[in-house]
Amino acid sequence: EENHQRGAQHYPNWLVVEQRLRERLQRLIGARSADEIALLKNTSEGLSLISHGLDWHPGDNVIIPAQEFPSNRIVWESLAEYGVEVRTVDLSATSDPESALIQFIDVRTRLMSVSAVQYDTGLRLDLTRLGQACEAAEVLFCIDAIQSVGALPLDVRTIRADFVVADGHKWLLGPEGLAMFYCRRELFGRLR
Repeated sequence: EENHQRGAQHYPNWLVVEQRLRERLQRLIGARSADEIALLKNTSEGLSLISHGLDWHPGDNVIIPAQEFPSNRIVWESLAEYGVEVRTVDLSATSDPESALIQFIDVRTRLMSVSAVQYDTGLRLDLTRLGQACEAAEVLFCIDAIQSVGALPLDVRTIRADFVVADGHKWLLGPEGLAMFYCRRELFGRLR
C-alpha cells in the first residue's frame, strides 16, 4: 500500500526491514550469516533457481523421494532435456527411508533433494544422516522445509545442507508470496 501511495520514497526503510528479517531467519536455521539468506516469492522459485542455476552435464543424476510434492519433483524432471536423470526412491517400501535414498548415490549423483517432512504422510527424514552421506559423496543436499521450518528445529550446519527453501505462509506464519532461500556461502559462485 505504501509503495502504491508513495512509490520508493521510503525504500531505505524497507531495506532495513528486509535485513532484519534475513538476520532472524539466519538465527532460526543456524546459517553463518544473513547474506546466505535471500527472500523469494515461494518454494518453487527457490527450487527453480537451484535446478536451473547449476551447470548440469549429460549423465548427471538427482535423487528424490517418489512421494515428493510436485514442486520438488517437476523442477528436477525438467532437467531431462539436458540429459539429467531423476532417480525416484519409494520411501513407503522400506523401514529405513534414509538408507533407501543413500543407496542410490553414485559417482554421477550431483544433488539429493528431499522435503524435511513429507506432505502426504508426515514422514520426518533424518536430515543429519542424509546430509552426512551427501557430504561424504560430494553430493549437493537440498531441503524443501515448507512443512517444518518454524515448527521443528532446523540447523543447516548440523544437517550439512547446501540449500534450504521454504515458503513463509505455513509455520512461519507469514504472508503468501514470501519465501526463505538459504544457499551455503561456498556455493555462491556455482549458481548462475
